[in-house]
Amino acid sequence: MTSDSMRRLRRRWQTTAVAAGSTHGFYRYPARFPPEIARAIIGHFSVAGEAVLDPFMGGGTSVIEALRLGRRAIGNDLNALALFVADVRTRPLSAADKCECRLWAKATSNRLLRTDRAWVPRPRVANLPEEAEIFLSGALELSRDLLRRRRNFARAVLLRLGQMALDCRELTWSCGDLARRLQPLVEEMIGALDGFVQDCRRTGVAKNSITGRRLLMRRSTVGLENERDLRRLSPNVRLVLTSPPYPGVHVLYHRWQVRGRRETPAPYWLAGVVDGAGGSYYCGGSRTSTGLRNYFRMIREAFASVRQVMNPDGRVVQIVGFSDIEDQLPAYLQAMEEAGFLGEHPVGLGDELPQRRVANRKWYATLKGDTDASREFMLVHRVRRG
Repeated sequence: MTSDSMRRLRRRWQTTAVAAGSTHGFYRYPARFPPEIARAIIGHFSVAGEAVLDPFMGGGTSVIEALRLGRRAIGNDLNALALFVADVRTRPLSAADKCECRLWAKATSNRLLRTDRAWVPRPRVANLPEEAEIFLSGALELSRDLLRRRRNFARAVLLRLGQMALDCRELTWSCGDLARRLQPLVEEMIGALDGFVQDCRRTGVAKNSITGRRLLMRRSTVGLENERDLRRLSPNVRLVLTSPPYPGVHVLYHRWQVRGRRETPAPYWLAGVVDGAGGSYYCGGSRTSTGLRNYFRMIREAFASVRQVMNPDGRVVQIVGFSDIEDQLPAYLQAMEEAGFLGEHPVGLGDELPQRRVANRKWYATLKGDTDASREFMLVHRVRRG
């Protein structure tokens, strides 16, 4: 841990940038944190060849940055959408894959710009505007004959396109708007994936080795110690970097909001995965007093499992916010202590817990201004001995 890495960590911790670059722009996963922060933490607390574990990986920011820095990456999340996004963001395409995806985008745009759309299936996705439903359903129908990895990339393109057109928008795009944006977006995402592959190559990881250097899982973090593949990697996991759900903070991990607060499950339909739970399931508990008790029990049990699948000399670094800092931060630290960890401050970042003001975060309450939930803390823990 050099003084240079500490300076980078200090500088990047206060960044106001949003998640961008590499394949981070494939999907704006809720509560994501800037890749610059993940990169600085990984560079400071681990070395090339070691494994980085994110037990609440979301869209895979930590996984992407670990792979780009020559580490092995282990990601886990309860949400099927998170697993889909993280997989596509870190799965290279061959030249043939890219050619077929371009042909699909061209054929889709041309066909859906025509007035005859009677052939398009109508799945009737809740609260999805008609024009968007026609285009996205038609595009999915035309992707049916693609090989699975190509079809998943096409689904990821539609997921990003749909989010751009619909999420938190009062005025949504027409079928023509979507058709004209599709081909440029495919080129942009192919270019981003190529850039990710080049970044990995610069750290000595060949294109055909990338997927073999990552382990992605969809399950509860509680009980991770029962995963045989993960147990084998335990001695090599010296950094756990994660941003778990925030207590009492309402974040839609499983829906888009269209034309006000109308929620649509369209992301799961586009990704081809099942959404079988409500918001509190993905947030670790509701915002009620009972929900908060459930949340802190989840944190205690989850990180008790994490402790069993990491090197005892490693560190856990968490980026977390709170709806009520005064009450919830002590409760959070207590839950981590009960899980078998002791808190410590990153040397050089000051005597107080490092915190940052989060720019451009949508908590679906932008009129409230500066609230506790608009701040994030960096919490660092080591395994308690004895």
